Amino acid sequence: MKISKQTLCTGLALSILTGGAFASDKVELEVVSWKGAGAEIANFPAIIERFEKAYPDISVRLNYMARNDMVTSIPARFQAGSPPDVVMVDLEFLSYWGGNGQLMKLNGQDFIDQYQPAIKPYLGLGDDVYYSMLQISGMGVYANDQILRDAGIESFPNTIDEFTQVCKTLDSKGITPTVLAGNNGNWGPYVFFVSLAMTDGDMPSTDRIAKINSGEMKFSEDQHVKNAFEAFRQMIDAKCFDPKISAGTDPWSVALTTFQAGRVAMLPQGIWNITPFMNDELPENFSLHPFPSINGNHGIVVDYFGPGWSIPKDAKNKEAAQKWIDFWAQNDNLKLFLEADTSMSPLENGDSGLPVNIASSYIDSRNQGYSVTYPDGLVPVDLMRDMYNDVTAFMLDSDQDYMPILNRWDAIMAKELAKQ
Repeated sequence: MKISKQTLCTGLALSILTGGAFASDKVELEVVSWKGAGAEIANFPAIIERFEKAYPDISVRLNYMARNDMVTSIPARFQAGSPPDVVMVDLEFLSYWGGNGQLMKLNGQDFIDQYQPAIKPYLGLGDDVYYSMLQISGMGVYANDQILRDAGIESFPNTIDEFTQVCKTLDSKGITPTVLAGNNGNWGPYVFFVSLAMTDGDMPSTDRIAKINSGEMKFSEDQHVKNAFEAFRQMIDAKCFDPKISAGTDPWSVALTTFQAGRVAMLPQGIWNITPFMNDELPENFSLHPFPSINGNHGIVVDYFGPGWSIPKDAKNKEAAQKWIDFWAQNDNLKLFLEADTSMSPLENGDSGLPVNIASSYIDSRNQGYSVTYPDGLVPVDLMRDMYNDVTAFMLDSDQDYMPILNRWDAIMAKELAKQ
């Protein structure tokens, strides 16, 4: 196995220089990924070693590249006709590169049968499969269990009514309940809003995103979305969070250390933080839970469909690339990655990488169907961008009428539908 971190130019140069370094009967498989090195090693060395042992005629060259760098480097390689053999994609890249015909169609491949039925529609565009998903990540609410116990709170709230009562109890004891960190991209307010607005009953429907994209669902006519705005008002009134402090807090740094230091009792964040929290042993006692619901009686988790592998249409070693994809779609291999990356399996009956002692209520809720899908990459980019901005703007001025916001979102969707 070789691991390299390089720009497009040096990557092409190395391909030329090392092309004759292997025996003629040995294939060098170039894999470009934003996981596998740096701070996200994620058990890649062990998995690659296992793959090369299973396929001694294939040598893997892992080309580690930050995701943001792939935005320009990979399209340039597509245009040059020299793409990697395998490239890591997410739903956003999938929509661009698959939509432009730059990825190989994987319809009929054996790995597809390994996936959960609910996951299969997200493996491509329309009827075409373009990638093998590696993980389901997601978002919920972390709780500092010691703080909640000391405040006399015995169980995590399932509904917004229960949540606001917890907020009032904490506030009365001088404890800040939570922060919806939105300084860097409006992420915190948006994620909480998504958990509320994408839930349309106690057991969420699975077709909400499809209805948005088809125009069947109108934001201005959907009471569940309106309830999400009302929930924000209710939480602000209950002093669950300070809007101005939340809007000025970075979700990827300050919010995390604030929770770890015990300065807030609860924090909406991603499941990927479980391992860092455990490694730092801060907070000493914490757990992960679903978001409280405004449209039902059970907590809701937010699924984030993670990255996976695609084969570029002009890849040199397609047969070896397909073996790579099939290998990762086997539970015994994939679970090594899931355990290291603290995420859930998209495979049917696949092993989860979440620690049960930390995330039991989160896992149970998802297994029972109390989950909604994070819409990024699945709805138009213009709509997503406006939702991020508008939710934070509403948080900062919750007295405003939210109907103009909903009408604007409907107008964006109408414009997108007119293009089709």
